[in-house]
Amino acid sequence: FRLFFCTFGTPFAMAQSAARDALYSRVLQRYPDCPELPALPASSVKWSEADFGLFIESMGLIAPAGQDVCDVDVEEATPTYAAGESHSQNVHIKGMSSAEACLVIPSQIYMEDLSPVGLNIESILTKFDRCRAAALQTICATNLREMADGFGVGILLSDLCLLIESPAPPALISAATVESEIDLPRLPLVPSWQRLVDSSGGVACSATFGQLLVDLKTTRLSTNQEAYKQLKMPCDRIFGRDIPNKVTLAVRGALAEKLGKQHPSQGRLFTPNAFYKGRYVVAPSDCDTYNTLYHPKVPSVCEHACLSTGQKFCLGSATAFFSRFLAPLPPGLALRVHMFVETRADRGARCMYIFEEEHKLGSCALCAFAVYGGPVPGVLYNEEVEACSQKSAQWLLKIEQTLTSGGKCDSAAGWDISQVHAQNGDHHPGFTENVIEKMLAA
Repeated sequence: FRLFFCTFGTPFAMAQSAARDALYSRVLQRYPDCPELPALPASSVKWSEADFGLFIESMGLIAPAGQDVCDVDVEEATPTYAAGESHSQNVHIKGMSSAEACLVIPSQIYMEDLSPVGLNIESILTKFDRCRAAALQTICATNLREMADGFGVGILLSDLCLLIESPAPPALISAATVESEIDLPRLPLVPSWQRLVDSSGGVACSATFGQLLVDLKTTRLSTNQEAYKQLKMPCDRIFGRDIPNKVTLAVRGALAEKLGKQHPSQGRLFTPNAFYKGRYVVAPSDCDTYNTLYHPKVPSVCEHACLSTGQKFCLGSATAFFSRFLAPLPPGLALRVHMFVETRADRGARCMYIFEEEHKLGSCALCAFAVYGGPVPGVLYNEEVEACSQKSAQWLLKIEQTLTSGGKCDSAAGWDISQVHAQNGDHHPGFTENVIEKMLAA
């Protein structure tokens, strides 16, 4: 979770506090038998009369986020550091009152955003993450700290998908924008769509993020309707789809269609023809403040896992990437990485990564699917995404011995592995038990 805070100048803060206290006292007079309430949070300076009523009636348990009912100045409300650097362009809403309504945040393409063969996916995902957090603050008038303190909920990233849309990346030190969409169709879903747009208006890459509202105490999916409404109402208002009419209903239908849209079908199961097994140990620099692998790092972790086997198919330009997050990945966690690769000249190297905890055989902490050197625009097929699941991964881990002994298996669990051949043992000799034992003995 990413946290953001706002500071205000002293004179402005004093004026806001005085106005807040006067309104609070007036509303409180309606409740003569009200017991002592908790102190007002900082966000109360933006509360309306109804917000104060909600706070009092809930005995202080519900703290509204406090977005003004009037139009929001998105340029003023959006942090200037949202995309990682200062900028001179204007933050604005694009596509108001449509299914494509989004917050547009100016950015720039720096050295870190480019790889030798295209966009640096780790850097772009980091840029997207900053803008997504800024969009939550701007569009929903809150941040994750307020949601955690007021409602005990957080937003969990369950999966992500990134596709390269243009054959050539934006030029170095060129202007760009990040477009961020947020929708709240039904509890607990908080999906998001983002695009990196170059200076000529072309889409360089697009990404979708599966996000879920979770209860921080139980770590289960949240059923807190009030918390969800706290996000949904200002989001609908700022995107111009809060008033129920024919236009809004049509937009809702288009958003539902977008949410349910599947990847194209290739008409057959994912059919790898090679299998490799490598290793990876999660480094502290891979992780965020929540003591788990930071999601933009996953593409780079996959590249390291590939190279650990001596294979170099990951050196091709990544044109599509999908990841499903299944368990925490703290620093120092040793992982076995199982790689199933389908290689065809016209489709690039299409690799499924299954990350298994070294000391929990059969476990699956992370699944990812990457396409290297594939066609542009990048494409992931529905069969590939469906195969990238915990159920399929655990099935494959159970039959690993058959694969490593050079045998073949029939189709099952959404895969066709009848063409897979593999050599015995681990493909990273530096991690074999014999080598480790010799090192410890020395």
